[in-house]
Amino acid sequence: MKSASRKAKGRKLQNAIRDDLRSLGSWYGLVDGDVEARQMGGVGVDIILSPRAKRVLPFDIECKNQEALNVFAEYMKHYQKYRKTKNLKILIHSKNRSETLVTMRWKTFKSLFESLLHYCDGKV
Repeated sequence: MKSASRKAKGRKLQNAIRDDLRSLGSWYGLVDGDVEARQMGGVGVDIILSPRAKRVLPFDIECKNQEALNVFAEYMKHYQKYRKTKNLKILIHSKNRSETLVTMRWKTFKSLFESLLHYCDGKV
């Protein structure tokens, strides 16, 4: 696969995630400029969140759209790179003709779940 094709495939996933987060964020008053996809080859997280968006979506997001992916290694590389931030580190990954998945540490998931329970006031 050519480099341009790989970048286009990655850009497609980034743009889809950006659009989904914009849609979800609109419930909280976020606008399109609050959630952006990083330019391919750019340095930093793949989904750029404004300070306002980070209050709603406190994530450091890495996107990978690859057929062969060592999920654990890619996640740990992303985690180590951004370990000093307080944001929750997540890896969003996909491959052709497959669903998009999210990988995060158990502690991250547990924290999200506890926040949800607190928000719901423990009533389900």
